[in-house]
Amino acid sequence: MNEEAKSLIQIEKLKYEIINLNRKILLRNKKMEKQAAELLVANKELAFQNEEKGKRAAEFSIANKELIFQTDEKADIEAELVIADKELILQAKIIEIQKAYYIEKQLLKATLESIGDAVISCDNNANIIFLNRIAELLTGWDKNEVVGKPIEEIFNIANESTKQKSENIIKKVLLSGKITELADYTILINKDGIEMPIEDSAAPIYQENGEMVGAVLVFRDVTDKRRSLRNIEYLSYHDGLTGLYNRRFYEEELKRMDNQRNLPLSLIMGDINGLKLINDSFGHEVGDELLKKTANVISKVCQSNDVYARIGGDEFIIILPNSNADDAAKVIERIQCYLKMEDFQGLEVSVSLGCETKTDIEQDINNIYKNTEDHLNRHKVYESSSMRKKTIDLITNTLYAKNGRELIHSKNVSILAEALAKKMEFSEDDVNMMRLVGLMHDIGKIGIPDTILNKEGKLTMEEYDKIKKHPEIGYRILSSVNEFSAMSECALEHHERWDGTGYPQGLRGKEIKIEARMIAICDAFDAMATLRTYRDVVSQKDTIKEIKRCAGSQFDPDIVEVFIDMIINGEKIQISSN
Repeated sequence: MNEEAKSLIQIEKLKYEIINLNRKILLRNKKMEKQAAELLVANKELAFQNEEKGKRAAEFSIANKELIFQTDEKADIEAELVIADKELILQAKIIEIQKAYYIEKQLLKATLESIGDAVISCDNNANIIFLNRIAELLTGWDKNEVVGKPIEEIFNIANESTKQKSENIIKKVLLSGKITELADYTILINKDGIEMPIEDSAAPIYQENGEMVGAVLVFRDVTDKRRSLRNIEYLSYHDGLTGLYNRRFYEEELKRMDNQRNLPLSLIMGDINGLKLINDSFGHEVGDELLKKTANVISKVCQSNDVYARIGGDEFIIILPNSNADDAAKVIERIQCYLKMEDFQGLEVSVSLGCETKTDIEQDINNIYKNTEDHLNRHKVYESSSMRKKTIDLITNTLYAKNGRELIHSKNVSILAEALAKKMEFSEDDVNMMRLVGLMHDIGKIGIPDTILNKEGKLTMEEYDKIKKHPEIGYRILSSVNEFSAMSECALEHHERWDGTGYPQGLRGKEIKIEARMIAICDAFDAMATLRTYRDVVSQKDTIKEIKRCAGSQFDPDIVEVFIDMIINGEKIQISSN
């Protein structure tokens, strides 16, 4: 191929390539135009977005400014709230303080109104600003009448003895600034002129800064206190039962009167005979009456300058100043004369008396007292024994008078005991003693209430326990008299049992006196053989059967054998059955 053809081919290829290139350029231009259009749209969108963004930025700026404003405003509000809270807290504290102050004031007022003492408060001019209910009652003034008035117009006080007006205690406190008490024996004269003894004290009232703003007066009516003190003072020097002076007063007076001016000085000592026996038999109330009667007699006989006192349970003493032995003897004679005229439940009031006189100041008063006591004791040896015998007679008569069945029972037991003592070949003296023991074995029942002794029907356990006391009471009564002392143990032991289950000591077998063992059988036999309020008479056959059954447990079996033989085979014994 020639060069020209090759050139033509190349030119054609170039044309083709140029056409393709133009196509590509055209396509690219179209694409670029399209992209330019898209860019234009995008630029417009971007411009719109930028415009929107600008608007939003402006809005954000405004919002930020608003937020900043709101934040500042919130801070201001919070600051105001903090201040308001503080104010509220302060107001609450003020209200709480005011409330506490009001409560405290009301409590103080209620306290002052309710306490048992009278209270008057005054300002620093001694004018009344408050008085409580008790102060109104004691002064006779109403609080509405006196507020603002001077204290001395309302609180009128004076000396109890001289009636001289006392100084104004409130003014005294306001001047001194110290707590002040009233003088002793001060009386208040109230609005109605009624006088009453009072005790009081006044104290200044200070503020926290130390300024004195007034005074408070506290006082009370001590009428009852004075009365109690007088009673205490009386009782400290007097015997509560008889009203005579007591040992303490006597001893002080004896020391005071033991001087030359009172010589000769005589002492008389007295001792009531049989008081313990009367207490044991009839009770302490009866014994107290005897003491009072004796005290009344001594009071009648003695003169105003004599000193007479009860110095012990049954002992009296009299100090006779400027009285010789003859004068003392006359006083004793008058006492005995008055005592004989005293009727004491059918019994003569018996008081043993002894005396001694101090004639020289060198004599020891204690020796005079001892000699007086010795003289008394010598009289008491025979006077007291005689009195106790009479008392025992009165006891038995009284017992039989209030319970006729006891008289019949005692006589029956006496008859049986005498017969049994003869059967057992006792000596004549011992037989006589057994007869008396039989009569007096139940003398202790004088101390048992009539309601129990005369009760119809079965006794309660409590009543039975009281009945069981009569052997001990009988023992104390009989042992007080020498002539009856041997019988006293029989009275004490006649309810003991052979097996040791009796009372009051729980003695067993031959620990029990033989006389008491004999009385126990006679006592039981008569109790069954005679009429009782709670059962009929038991036949002799059944009575003997019961005595046999109790031999070896309740009774001495040997004495039971002798007793039954005496009842069945011996001479007929006459005892009453009603």
